[in-house]
Amino acid sequence: MENSKKIVLLWVLDILREYSDENHLLTYNDIKKKLFEKHNVDPNVKSIASNIDTLEAYGYEIIRVGNKGCYLGYRDFEAGEILYLVDAVNSSRAISFTHAKDLINRITKNESNYNKSKYRPILKDENNIKSYNGQMFYVIEVLSDAIDKCLKVSFNYNYYTEEKELKPKDEGKVYVINPYHLVNSRGKYYLVCNNDKYQNISNYKVENISNITLLEEQAKEINTLNNIKNFDLNEYVKEHIYMTTGRIVNATIKLNSEKNISDLIDWFGHDVVISKKENEITATMKVNENALVYWALQYGEHVEILKPITSRNKIREMINKISNKYSE
Repeated sequence: MENSKKIVLLWVLDILREYSDENHLLTYNDIKKKLFEKHNVDPNVKSIASNIDTLEAYGYEIIRVGNKGCYLGYRDFEAGEILYLVDAVNSSRAISFTHAKDLINRITKNESNYNKSKYRPILKDENNIKSYNGQMFYVIEVLSDAIDKCLKVSFNYNYYTEEKELKPKDEGKVYVINPYHLVNSRGKYYLVCNNDKYQNISNYKVENISNITLLEEQAKEINTLNNIKNFDLNEYVKEHIYMTTGRIVNATIKLNSEKNISDLIDWFGHDVVISKKENEITATMKVNENALVYWALQYGEHVEILKPITSRNKIREMINKISNKYSE
């Protein structure tokens, strides 16, 4: 009987959490009815009032509105924060729809049932492009542990087949990797690391990793790799906007109009140097050359790479190949 009374205290909290908010007040009799409907218990109103006093003494904010009733005031997140988190989870391409749905349910679990409904239209966005890798969260967990302990990992790296299934590259080859950083870039997670066979930095898409194992061997230090001194992750991400590897170049870009400056800053950040002379707008930056070429092709109608010449040549070659494909 004593245990039952203690459980009722938690059931009262659940009812306040699920069925009350500032627009939906509960009287003690309302709570009494809910307890009977949901748990087949019938405490008196006085004991319910005592339970609410206990919850308040513990620290829960329960707002009383005269004789109209009460509601649970404090929630884990503000409404705007939940909308932001739900949107962030739902728009992420790095996780599957099933995992996104589960995460959103957990984010909103402490909201009242009435407020949960406002998040359903976002929750049902199944048209978003999602990862199919069910190991995603486990991979992130192991990588985080490896980075924290400075240990190597091994894994298979996969690609998508025509059946949209992940298949190991190189006939199931096991990659031994020195992991350094996890980066979320444009809704995708990447591992900044070193393939143990080489002395350069590589990027691997986390959603393409499977069968990961935390090894006992100590990882190489990042500053021992070729051409790496005082590695700065923020600078690295700015220079590798598509998380592609390759050489870093000092680039100069010509913009058609001021309208294109926003796109430039959106991709390359505020460190770009923009100048305007005689109605000609140019921008200079330090960037990964492969990323620069892909970006310039994306915005080709509005921008022109002036330097380096190698980047101009790469774009010319790629445009010619594309043109040949579409010529009659």
